[in-house]
Amino acid sequence: MKINQHISELKPSATLLINEKVRELRNNGQEITHFGFGQSPFPIHKSIVEELKNNAANNHYLPVNGLQELRQQVSNFLSEHQGIQRASDLIFIGPGSKELLYQSILIFEGEFLIPKGSWVSYIPQIKSKGGSYQILETTLENNFKLTPSVLESYLSNSQVQKHILVLNSPNNPTGAVYSDAEYQSLATICRKHKILVLSDEIYSQINFSNEYSPSISNYYSEGTIVFGGLSKVFSAGGYRLGFMSLPRELEKISVVYSSLFSETFSCVSSPVQFSAIKAYEYTKNLKEYVASSASILDGISTYIFNELSRCNIQCTTPQGSFYMMVGFEKFKEHLTSLKIDSSTKLSHHLLKNYGVALLPGSDFGFHSNELFFRMAFVDFDGEKVMEAYKKEIKIDELFIKENCLSIYKGVQQLIKFTREIG
Repeated sequence: MKINQHISELKPSATLLINEKVRELRNNGQEITHFGFGQSPFPIHKSIVEELKNNAANNHYLPVNGLQELRQQVSNFLSEHQGIQRASDLIFIGPGSKELLYQSILIFEGEFLIPKGSWVSYIPQIKSKGGSYQILETTLENNFKLTPSVLESYLSNSQVQKHILVLNSPNNPTGAVYSDAEYQSLATICRKHKILVLSDEIYSQINFSNEYSPSISNYYSEGTIVFGGLSKVFSAGGYRLGFMSLPRELEKISVVYSSLFSETFSCVSSPVQFSAIKAYEYTKNLKEYVASSASILDGISTYIFNELSRCNIQCTTPQGSFYMMVGFEKFKEHLTSLKIDSSTKLSHHLLKNYGVALLPGSDFGFHSNELFFRMAFVDFDGEKVMEAYKKEIKIDELFIKENCLSIYKGVQQLIKFTREIG
């Protein structure tokens, strides 16, 4: 049997693989802090769950592009709660933003540009179609965000005619958020070189200083496709519903998307689409719930950042999402004596000897010898923490100990590791 070479060379998703490994170790009685898997720990808001129940009997196929009422509600949500103006007829509903990004990668030809420090699935999705890509350099000093100078330098020297830039803010894996000024500068270069931007904004409302995060579409609307969904902001990863929105300037490719959707997933689950309408109505109660979730994540990330930074562990400054990158570059000399010279080897060492699961930076576009790791700080009971937060509204070490014990122990284990080798 002959298998498509591009598909056969893919590895299982790193995030799903680490999740299965941790589950196996815990089932065998081992105590593990799970910093490897990025799923929102909070319960889905009851208003969304009730709407799903109310429509559970709906077994109809819905329009390929999505329920019209939902598309209109997403348009309203983008306008009122993300500052993005997109017409409902150019919004498409799919089984998660992950799938919609993949369908977009299948559709567009050209070289894909991926900033170092990007989500694990972008590059495998590009590889699956035999596409070409380039990882653009970023630095810790800039929170691993793409700078205009790096983008301009690469595009000015590139021999490729068509480029597609994939941006993600708030960022997975770094927790960084692009500012309006940074997006404005990047937009100028994108317009100059006429590149297409796929803007992954799945974490937009999980912002630690504002109600939502800036979007490059406000400065380069004509060349930007925006992606979002229920999984992160609304804690509904298992619902598998995402959206994408085209600018009017790209209206002609709507039929291409519709055709591909009709021949692949047909439509998203009917009950889930009706429940999503309730989510994107974004009532006052729901908005406050999301804001509380973001505040809790902000407090936890600040605690981790302060504790690890004191021990010479490098950290990105958390600004949104529920991730940060942590680095052990300052311990390289000591690690070499242990024959640990890659992020993969160090991740195995930390899991085996310290009970801490981290994903190696090599899964996110870093070189294998760069000792950086993604830390997802969501290994806690979201419902319990939400209730404690309502009473306390102060996240300090005592709060972490009492309500996020696994995270506290994991941080202490990393500190122990640095002391033992340093």
